[in-house]
Amino acid sequence: MDIFESLSGVFSCMLMIGLGYWLTHRGWFTAETGRLFSRMAMTIAIPLYMIVSMTKSYTKQDLLQAGTAAAVPILVMLTVYAIGVVVSFAARVPEHRRGAFQAMFFVSNSGFIGFPVNVALFGEAALPYAVIYYLLQTMLFWTIGVWSLSLDGPRFAGLQNGSTVIVPRPVFGLSTLRNIVTPPLIGSVVAVVLILGSIKLPTFLASTFTYLGGMTTPLAMLFLGIAIHVSNLKSVRMTRDMWILIAARFLIAPGVVILVTSLIPVPELMRKVYIIEAAMPVMTQVSIAARAYNADANYIAVMTAITTVMGLFTIPTYFLLLQFGIL
Repeated sequence: MDIFESLSGVFSCMLMIGLGYWLTHRGWFTAETGRLFSRMAMTIAIPLYMIVSMTKSYTKQDLLQAGTAAAVPILVMLTVYAIGVVVSFAARVPEHRRGAFQAMFFVSNSGFIGFPVNVALFGEAALPYAVIYYLLQTMLFWTIGVWSLSLDGPRFAGLQNGSTVIVPRPVFGLSTLRNIVTPPLIGSVVAVVLILGSIKLPTFLASTFTYLGGMTTPLAMLFLGIAIHVSNLKSVRMTRDMWILIAARFLIAPGVVILVTSLIPVPELMRKVYIIEAAMPVMTQVSIAARAYNADANYIAVMTAITTVMGLFTIPTYFLLLQFGIL
């Protein structure tokens, strides 16, 4: 395969990111525009895109054989989380950031950025695997990930007022359930019901969902361009734990996927998608959850911005390594 043809999806994403950056520089887009694009993608475009694409790509038989597809990401994420917990103590990460460190260590932006990137790189056949990875990660983050963050809140408050009281929050609850039941999850459930029931959408609905779902990749890439422009990374002072998190996102997490898929045979496309998903930047929802639990949200926001910028170079690198059989 010609190298430029292989990289066509990467070039397309780069052009859209560059456009978002340039339009922000010109004053057309602002940080508020980025938040709007993110909300539109997560609540409208991605759920509808999932319904259309999954009903095209999945059959009843595929759904019944999805056990391995689910087992691999669960094993990967639990392993990476365990590594993150050990490293957070070994590296002496400050107590008030330990939960945030552990959460960022094992979760990636597998939905908002992962979906459009994987589809751009591997085609629509990649979406079902990306969906499985995202849904399982969402459930793990809003349970064990949020539990880690909940411990940071009292520690962070104690750092500011001299208190050292730690009040653990429950892992499960109504708020946790609300965060797990996201629009993309609802979209995937609707798609599964349609597939299992052999139900076809009316033409006008299928067309509407296709048009709106088609906004997914442009919205995500333009958002990245905006985020890169508005992030003030020049003033950031890198610390040891921040370097470790960068290694976790772009080396350790995908490395664990490579190890696990060498032990558990999976389809090659599934393997590639999971590696790319694991190598995504820090998930944006970590910062949202940190604010809800009064943890150090600025620390997470900085890591989200840094890893997002670095993803412009790491994602094409992983894609080339996968396409030419090096990994």
